Amino acid sequence: MDLQYAAGWADNLIQSCFPVPGMAIGVMCSKALTEQLVNALTDVWQSYRSPARGYYDLLNIEINDKVVDTSVQEDAMPSVPLIETSYQNNRLVIGLYGKEGYATQHSIWVNFFGQMIPVDQYSRFQAYLEVRQGRPINPMSPSRRGIIKDEALNRLCDFIRNSLFEYFSRTPVEEIDPLALMQFYHDFPEQASKLPCLVAARRKRYESGDDVSKITALFAPQVLSYENPPLLLADRVRVVREDGTVNSVEYGLHTFLELTGPAYKVMDADESRLDIWRLWWKPGEQIQLASHQQIFYEAGHWGLGTEHEPPAEWLEINNHVVFAFSAPNNWGVENVDFTVGGADPQDFYQTDAWAGFDPQNREGRSYQEMSESYRGSCEREIRNLIGNAVPKNFSWDDLMKFVPEGEQIIEVSPVYKSRRKHMPDGVILLLSNDEMVRLSLF
Repeated sequence: MDLQYAAGWADNLIQSCFPVPGMAIGVMCSKALTEQLVNALTDVWQSYRSPARGYYDLLNIEINDKVVDTSVQEDAMPSVPLIETSYQNNRLVIGLYGKEGYATQHSIWVNFFGQMIPVDQYSRFQAYLEVRQGRPINPMSPSRRGIIKDEALNRLCDFIRNSLFEYFSRTPVEEIDPLALMQFYHDFPEQASKLPCLVAARRKRYESGDDVSKITALFAPQVLSYENPPLLLADRVRVVREDGTVNSVEYGLHTFLELTGPAYKVMDADESRLDIWRLWWKPGEQIQLASHQQIFYEAGHWGLGTEHEPPAEWLEINNHVVFAFSAPNNWGVENVDFTVGGADPQDFYQTDAWAGFDPQNREGRSYQEMSESYRGSCEREIRNLIGNAVPKNFSWDDLMKFVPEGEQIIEVSPVYKSRRKHMPDGVILLLSNDEMVRLSLF
């Protein structure tokens, strides 16, 4: 309450000596104040703060032959309206504050007979109450600069929450905005746990060559029913090691989705009402290679279990490459803790090994610098497998890596395994010291 104003407001009243129809306000002030008042009511850039906003259905205002905007300002109305109802015979609109799901400091705007009054209360939902009769809430007297936080306001907040609960309970799932339902789970978890619907997103299948930023990709969220949910999978893969120990591995689930069929990630739900499965993987026998990285295995078996209980049925993995790892890396594939099943090692380092590449770097290093380093590490692993080699689209710099210091390349000759082949399998470098270096192509 403005105590100083409340104590002296009567002293500012002047009685008119003749009757005036309607309401007339006379003000004695400086020319500068007059200009500021006109500017506040008519200037386009200040119109959103104009005291005239909100009187659209009560007053028609003109000043200096200009029509004053009396509409309700945009930020007082939900940008995604969900419900239009009445509260104590007054219009009430409820919806999302923003399409992106951000919270607002003013979750309720009250249009109290034309005067716009915000309520300081954080929420992702926003309500607009247009009071034209009665007194459903109590504005601060006498200036109405805010709403008194009392039982009347609490009853309004309860009505808004209950209206949202009824909306999400009765609306068909295909008509519910997933973002709105997610925000209800965040703002009112106790009530949301009793709803008949949840939010989940279908997991995208892994595409060969994706880096770690894409390997866990999801489709847009969907609203689903608790009664008949699809396959719900937790994020991590449970990997059974040769010694029987089980590790929960963060990345790699998406490489199994061709085996599982469509699978979803729970976004917001009462998980106690759902069966959320864990994918278990038991790699086969280890494949021994000359490379120092002993990460390759027969594909093995997979199944669906719980966090602590293994699958009741193990299924064989046929003609399918799967892998899992916990720690991606910016610079080198050798630093990624891969476990790989069913892959040709050379093919893996050319394509799927990029799943372990992390393009994000807190030190501000460039993507080009990091990707070139990671690519070089993959090429080193290939050379460890097949000997000296360069990519099929090699550059001059790639060839110079095999030339001793002080020497030059005199000639580059292609090598074919068969005369019928149109593409070479390797190249031979003739050096200035008459030595020859044979390089395979990959």
